[in-house]
Amino acid sequence: MTEITFKFSQWSVDGCVNATNWWGTNMPTAEERLAILDEVLTEAAGKGLLQLSPDDDGPLDGRTISLDGRSVVSFGSCSYLGLELDPRMKQATIDAVLRYGTQFSSSRGYLSSPQYIELEALLSELFGGHVLVTPTTSLGHLSTLPVLVDSTDAVLLDHQVHASVQMAANQLRVKGTTVDLVRHNNMERLEAMIQRLSKDHDRVWYMADGVYSMFADLAPFTELRALLDKYPQLMLYVDDSHGVGWAGKHGRGPALDVLGGHPRVIAACSLNKSFGAAGGAIVFPDAELRRRVKTGGGPMMFSGPIQPPLLGAAIESAKIHLSDELPELQAALRERVALFTSLCADHGIPLATNDITPIRYVPLGLPVVAHDVIKEILADGYYTNLGTFPAVPMKHAGVRITLTLHHTEADIRGLVASLAKHVPAALERAGEAAQRRHAKIVGEHGPALAIEHHTAASALNEAEWNALLGERGTFTVDGLQFLERAFGTPGERPEDQWAFHYYVVRDRAGKAVLATFFTAALWKDDMMASAAVSELVEQRRAEDPYYLTSTTFAMGSLLTEGDHLYLDRNADWKGALDLLMAAVSEDARVAGAGTIVFRDLYAADIELAEAVRERGYVKTSLPQSLVYEPVDGGDEEWLSKLSVKARVHQRKAVLPFDDAYEVEWLRAGGREVTDAELDHLYGLYLAVQARGRDLNSFPLPKGFLRDMLTHTSWELMTLRLKETGAVVAFGAHFVGTRHYAPMVVGLDYDYTRSHGAYRQALRNAVLRARELGSKRVLLGMGATFEKTRFGAHVQDRVAFAQASDHYSSEVLAALAADSHGA
Repeated sequence: MTEITFKFSQWSVDGCVNATNWWGTNMPTAEERLAILDEVLTEAAGKGLLQLSPDDDGPLDGRTISLDGRSVVSFGSCSYLGLELDPRMKQATIDAVLRYGTQFSSSRGYLSSPQYIELEALLSELFGGHVLVTPTTSLGHLSTLPVLVDSTDAVLLDHQVHASVQMAANQLRVKGTTVDLVRHNNMERLEAMIQRLSKDHDRVWYMADGVYSMFADLAPFTELRALLDKYPQLMLYVDDSHGVGWAGKHGRGPALDVLGGHPRVIAACSLNKSFGAAGGAIVFPDAELRRRVKTGGGPMMFSGPIQPPLLGAAIESAKIHLSDELPELQAALRERVALFTSLCADHGIPLATNDITPIRYVPLGLPVVAHDVIKEILADGYYTNLGTFPAVPMKHAGVRITLTLHHTEADIRGLVASLAKHVPAALERAGEAAQRRHAKIVGEHGPALAIEHHTAASALNEAEWNALLGERGTFTVDGLQFLERAFGTPGERPEDQWAFHYYVVRDRAGKAVLATFFTAALWKDDMMASAAVSELVEQRRAEDPYYLTSTTFAMGSLLTEGDHLYLDRNADWKGALDLLMAAVSEDARVAGAGTIVFRDLYAADIELAEAVRERGYVKTSLPQSLVYEPVDGGDEEWLSKLSVKARVHQRKAVLPFDDAYEVEWLRAGGREVTDAELDHLYGLYLAVQARGRDLNSFPLPKGFLRDMLTHTSWELMTLRLKETGAVVAFGAHFVGTRHYAPMVVGLDYDYTRSHGAYRQALRNAVLRARELGSKRVLLGMGATFEKTRFGAHVQDRVAFAQASDHYSSEVLAALAADSHGA
């Protein structure tokens, strides 16, 4: 089902707050407005862009329709989950006809089909409230609002709220209720009006959409929740018809996912669209409000009910929504949305919003441009909706696209390619005025955020990147260029070939809101499994080296550690996160990666963790990370800050070995280091790596130490035992502007107990940081007990993963069970 959404605020006398923007200083009469409407829509219909009917003898399979004997892919359906053709839905409809007939012809005020009892019980569980089913969502508004909104209340309408809500609000005006408009999603203005109206009215109602039906942006739910908590007179009425099904727990929609359960929130939901049936559902916070509307709502008495066949379909759809199947359907649709959004960004096609919804709107400006583009892409085989007045402002015409589970990847790629071809061509044909208008609306009405994607660190703004992320780990631009040199070119082993992806999300002013980088690399699938499980897997790898390995698209790299994600939490960071995830999803697909990993996030950052989880990722714990800060001014100061036990340990087990070693620092521009020396150090590294099952990874390639010595950001520390002259420990350390990070260690385990080799490696790393004036030392993961005895403190970190299939995890789970049984 598709729709034309009439925004009465844009063309009625009562609703037109921006009259001079539309019509100049002289408002047209009602007859003149209808004449304009007739002219606009008749012109579009005459061009074959509106009021079409598919050929009855052609395909109607959800994906394709036939127009004038030619099959085209339809991007004009709001059945986002594709349930209208689900065999279970069809059978439920047939069963309902056989049981109840084609209609149950009675007002619900008198008698309801028995199906309503089951349906409303299922929907109450689904939406988490007290549900009243209405013949349509529009009639639901007309049933609810005149009953619950009093003449002593005030109503504030978002000026883009659905026309059906605005029509119901006109009924409130008749009985004397104050009704006013608020500029779209302007929370500052809304709060000011709440404060003003609260003085003279019992309650203030704010009415908005959850997902806006044309431009597809979301209401600011978090801010609305805060206003509800701040103002006890505020009531919220949300039409979330376009959010139901594809979003939220059980498909309750994004509005109820955030606002559900609040005693002053009422939501109107559609059983069309994603639900694949018919009717509306009003979700009340308590049973008494539901009773009042069922009893006194005009359409509940004077309108016909939903008929038995579609009540049967709605019941079946509710069962599907409450099943374990729904999250998979939602994830599959999000992948399609992410693909479309990412491809548009790649082709420079601006969208009205980057909110992740299955509605996509390409603003073009003048109607003549929109007509031209839609006609051309239809000729290419893609049917889309025309966004035109009065559904959108006269000079904000564009292409409205709705994505469903019926669409294939090829469909989406083909449509974007067609848009990329015809949008610039249509603007060129329309002339300079149309091009200026397009540029203007892209700036004022286009996406507030834009993402940059680079595959080489040299493309980054070095000063900006280092300011955002340089102090968080080993990934300054120079540090990243070392990684590209060591791992960015084909080598002998597939695990040594990494692909680098750098992302920066900016606001309209060009300010960075998000920055991070990912690598596509071959991982051991058990990398984050227990050491016992990894040991079992390694036994199998003795015969099959690449058993349970796969390409992973992960934040950071296997040789970086720290806070890889910069987020400006004072900006639209969730929008930036959505944009990143869309790009990452597409780039991971191209790389052939089966798993995407967001890693090293602070466990204490509950808000970020919840945002990532809501977007389809599963949390897993990581080994604790250790940080030593502030770096002390000398040994006495350092020892004074330790616990008594740690101080005793240092004096007995660490400090006595200070004179046992000669310490050498190897750096770029220093003495020539022979291949034999580096081979020895690499052997020490392999001795440690072979024992590191807690984070089981492939060993780094032999040449990485030589590559480090070509970059000023790295230095190698060697500990040579004086009594034998042998190097028995070494470290590879990253030198930041204000921090120091030992990243790789190598040990001769014959000397760890007798000569404290590992502890001396830690001590000399801290001494070096002190010498360089570093403010903190990033000591990484592992050896928590030993590092805390040096004064390091623990940072709990987590990772979030999203896998395309669960084969590896199921195999690892079975091995884990075996290891516990053993």
